[in-house]
Amino acid sequence: MRRELLRMDHVSLIQNGETLLDNLNFQMFAGEIMGLLTGRNKGHDQLISLVRRNLPISFGTVWYDGRIVNNYAYSDGSANRVCVIEQASHLVESLSVVDNLFILRKGFKKYFINERILREQAESFLKENEIEVNVKKRVSALTNLERCLVELGKGLLSGCRLIIVDNPGNFLSHQELVWFQEMLKRVRDEGISVLYVANHHQELFRIVDRTTLFFDGRIMKVFERDEMTDERMAPYITDWFVPKAEAEGEPEEGVLHFHSVHTEFLHGLCFVLHRGECLTILDMDNRIAGDIVSLMTGDGGCIRGRITLEHSEYTPKQAEHYLEAGIAIIPQDCARTLLFKERSYMENLTFLLDRKLRKSVIPSKIYKSIRNEYGPVVGEVIDEPMVAGLPLEEQIALIYHRIRLFKPRVLICIQPLAKGDMFVRMRILALLREILKMGTAVLILTSNVSDTLDISDRLMVVENGDCVVSYEKNEFDQVDW
Repeated sequence: MRRELLRMDHVSLIQNGETLLDNLNFQMFAGEIMGLLTGRNKGHDQLISLVRRNLPISFGTVWYDGRIVNNYAYSDGSANRVCVIEQASHLVESLSVVDNLFILRKGFKKYFINERILREQAESFLKENEIEVNVKKRVSALTNLERCLVELGKGLLSGCRLIIVDNPGNFLSHQELVWFQEMLKRVRDEGISVLYVANHHQELFRIVDRTTLFFDGRIMKVFERDEMTDERMAPYITDWFVPKAEAEGEPEEGVLHFHSVHTEFLHGLCFVLHRGECLTILDMDNRIAGDIVSLMTGDGGCIRGRITLEHSEYTPKQAEHYLEAGIAIIPQDCARTLLFKERSYMENLTFLLDRKLRKSVIPSKIYKSIRNEYGPVVGEVIDEPMVAGLPLEEQIALIYHRIRLFKPRVLICIQPLAKGDMFVRMRILALLREILKMGTAVLILTSNVSDTLDISDRLMVVENGDCVVSYEKNEFDQVDW
């Protein structure tokens, strides 16, 4: 008989009049990997926080490890033995792996520390759990995978019976994700439970025992192992469907061409990007995006090879003025880096107009024309005096509307689907589709293809800085991740 580890019974959380968690009935057993598929991010942070710590709730009861730890009448704020692994590190960057594992552990009371003994204990513990990390390293020198493994080890050492993994596909490379998932399976086999949060069902189906569909603070359905198929999932994600591309003509001559480009992390990378085409580059090592952006913005140059833009040499001097050359870049955390949060929606939307029109003063009639064009598309948010208060979905959409207005030759997107829930991802894909229809060439750099194949015309798999395999659109059914 399976032992229950976690149960939420009719749990609701209401804050400032908004229902963030709505009558949750949620159950996890010891030694299972439960997937949590987030349709919208509403309630996502609150759910994880309530599993970690017994914070006040509006209704319901929470059991953890066989006893009541929280209910609507009384919450003591105590922490449960739960480890959370997410994009933000929970380790002290300036200290070593050993220090993070032992010295900073709750309950560690030694005044005199024998570093050799601690190091030997750390190595023994990691070996027993099949975790391969150099314990002498400082955390700041760890890769993302090593950092996750250290956090996992620290959680196991602290006696955690539940590991929460929050969207690892957003910050681990494809190969790192495969390795980490194998580690989670071994942890499960030792009787530890894992709550695996993701915003794409195919990532979950590869590893979990059951999947819970979490949407707008409510649990819509729990999929058992034999129900975890695309066909069973389809009725629940119809609203997030992105229309397929209309038939398009043959692509024109290449807009952007990398000719055997060598940098620190690029080792002979070659590709051609055509007008109105979307090329997705799957970076198995999650290392090349920085070098490509540096090349396009003039912050770095080629060691060997060259780049051409519409058959003309793309020089470092031209790259310093990449916007004038028609190159636009959307980084991973675009809402934080590309918006002026204290300015209005219209000011943010028209920010690049002076570069496009080559005028320092934009006539008022142009602003009026833009407002008339985009008002019906974006709705009432166009009148917002400050974008800081907009939901993340609207902030990200604003950036893509700005790009659409700018009409660049080439748009480079770094991990465009790494932020936001499934609804936000589908909206981004729809906006990219509109940008492609204008004739802009789109280059997507990612470590997790997920939904990007829906709009891609080609897929390149890059390992060690060079292409190892390439797929055309009609070959995507051969791609099995």
